Amino acid sequence: MRRITLILLFFVLCDLIVAQEKTLLYSHFSFNGLAINPAYTGRHEMLSVSLSHRSQWIGFDGAPSYNIAGIHTPLKNTAMGLGLLVMNESIGLRKYTGIYFNYAHRMALGNGKLALGLKGGMGTGRMETVDLGDDIVFADNEVSYLLPNFGVGAYYYTKRYFVGLSVPLLLGYRTDKSGKVTAYHDFNNYAYYLNAGIRLKLAPDWQLEPVTLLEYEKGGGLIADAGIGVFFRDVLHVGVTCRFKQAVIMLADFKISNQLRIGIAYDYGTGDLSSYYRNSFEAGIEYNFGYKIKAANPTIF
Repeated sequence: MRRITLILLFFVLCDLIVAQEKTLLYSHFSFNGLAINPAYTGRHEMLSVSLSHRSQWIGFDGAPSYNIAGIHTPLKNTAMGLGLLVMNESIGLRKYTGIYFNYAHRMALGNGKLALGLKGGMGTGRMETVDLGDDIVFADNEVSYLLPNFGVGAYYYTKRYFVGLSVPLLLGYRTDKSGKVTAYHDFNNYAYYLNAGIRLKLAPDWQLEPVTLLEYEKGGGLIADAGIGVFFRDVLHVGVTCRFKQAVIMLADFKISNQLRIGIAYDYGTGDLSSYYRNSFEAGIEYNFGYKIKAANPTIF
């Protein structure tokens, strides 16, 4: 059974390399702003550092695992925001790491700010061999690469609401007949992210926040998240999200201090294959340096 599973994973993973880098799922996406949209850079109005981890399809051999680290800040007395994003992805035998620099130009517009963002960097990956006793499986298919990639986005926000549109990765990676991985560009393979939310005041200490994250890729179709969260004194946040035909997500985050925030999310699969990989888990931590009271809702996505 292990050999059969590895063979099936191999063919799936080959397809992942040949096609555009697949859309990444984010359940607690307030910890992954830089990964979703480069225009988010500088959004917290202070130096901000975040780490997040996602284990998808817990209990399934070779299931996807993601680690994301980000740091970003606005530049004083300028319209610029700068950031650094490091993404690590593991799916079965396939390993991928991306290191990107983010830039955002932010300008006042109406009651809020409009940010236009760019992302550029390098992605590196490899297909690992598997040792099954006397056999080395897939040794002839081991490949590695170091290739560029870029992203763009726009993000508008006020004290009450936000909306962002982005294409986090403009290039795809594919293998040629010799087994070499190359970068290519194809508009048809873009993965588009649309994210929006609004804060509604319920009482002096309570706020309600409906949010949505739509991810569309021609090859994979539409992934639609819609949820609602409740905030108490802007310190405790709990919410529930529905990923259409895929999962119900329960999430929470807590401000330990004005600077430090932690959060978790749990996905309960509801799709046709959920009996094989029903559960996913996500955790994040964020630290904001130089906290200022006048920064409006620094934890809002």
